[in-house]
Amino acid sequence: MKVVVTGNIYERGLSILRSFADVVLVESSDPALKLAAVRDADALIVRTDIVTAEFIEAGKQLKVIGRFGVGYDNVDVAAATKRKIPVVITPGVNAASVAEHTMGLLLGMTRRVRRWHEHLVEGRFPMRLVERSDDLEGKTLGIVGLGSIGRKVAARARGFDLRVIAHDPVADPKAAAELGVELVSLEDLFKRADFVTLHVPLNPQTRSLVNTRTIQTMKRGSYIINTSRGPVVDLDAAHAALESGQLAGVALDVFPKEPPDLSHPIFKHPSFLGSPHVASHSGALDLMGEAIACTVRDVLQGKRSLSVVNPEVFGRG
Repeated sequence: MKVVVTGNIYERGLSILRSFADVVLVESSDPALKLAAVRDADALIVRTDIVTAEFIEAGKQLKVIGRFGVGYDNVDVAAATKRKIPVVITPGVNAASVAEHTMGLLLGMTRRVRRWHEHLVEGRFPMRLVERSDDLEGKTLGIVGLGSIGRKVAARARGFDLRVIAHDPVADPKAAAELGVELVSLEDLFKRADFVTLHVPLNPQTRSLVNTRTIQTMKRGSYIINTSRGPVVDLDAAHAALESGQLAGVALDVFPKEPPDLSHPIFKHPSFLGSPHVASHSGALDLMGEAIACTVRDVLQGKRSLSVVNPEVFGRG
């Protein structure tokens, strides 16, 4: 068998793949080389590469496409489904890492860690008598998307004595209650939350979910954190809200275009905090590599996968 891998999935995952297949690592950014590599491949594993319908059609022997990560908006799932090719991901594996990063961004904003650091090292020690941070205790965190990451964020938030509300149309009310989470409508969440954190996939319903209209329904001086998908937040609307004071802070790990255009004014705003799409860049990366390798192996061996995003390709029964 031949497995083509574009992007780094780390040694643990590669070792598993090499135990049952010939592994071809395509490190070039040349699309022609990638197309050539996939023509006789049984499996394709990608990280950030865009898998188009043309790419899928070129892989005449493809039996599975693996996406290293949770999101799969870089894969033409419809084209894969038409060819009856399962598209598999690594759900839940990086949940703890992303949840911890989310809390780090929340604390970084509210406790103004970067700004206090700048005051200190630039000799503005007396600013401690002028400015202040915000507290978390007793305030309300709104979680949009109560999947594996959202649930772990909720568990951590409770440790800071935050009230936690969430919106997720498919969430289990009993499981939410056991977490101490109140399920609410999206409109109520934006109105009630002091902090809104986003943990949703990118689809037509979530694209620009945070926009001028939704921000205006929020409390003045509230905060937004996004570690899900970049296009979920309208950058222009977020910046305008920082300028007007409607938002006290915006923290983003993901951006509509990556790498982002750093000429956008939000990157120079003192109440913006950002990181370069690294919420899962911890030991979780090794676990994700292992997970995608094992899942691809299982599918190639004729097993169904619970990590498939288009289960209809397996048929009934």
